[in-house]
Amino acid sequence: MKQQIILLYAGQYAIVDEKTGAINQGVTCNYYFNVNLSAEDNTNGTKGTRPAKSSCDYNLMNKIVKAPGLYDAEFSMNIGSDGKPVLKICDLEFISEIVMQPVPQVGAAPVAGAEKQKAG
Repeated sequence: MKQQIILLYAGQYAIVDEKTGAINQGVTCNYYFNVNLSAEDNTNGTKGTRPAKSSCDYNLMNKIVKAPGLYDAEFSMNIGSDGKPVLKICDLEFISEIVMQPVPQVGAAPVAGAEKQKAG
């Protein structure tokens, strides 16, 4: 399955199993499927978009250019230890940087620091 995502965070890890000495390594990624960042008023009463989380292969970090960033992501689906489906990012292709900034509201007070952001 291929899907555009906003990659928010990526961090490598390497954990040594104390019993076996085996090294478990990978990359933890947090991302949004909601790539337009539109406000969401969900039917269950929640607001916004909760980031998804995936554990990826250790070498996938080499394909991560910037975060946050817009990426084409290739996913595989496996069954987790709890019997539920789990999506895993297996490939990424960087598309562009993402800049998050406030949306001006008509008649609202100016956002602190907004003038500096535009100038810089």
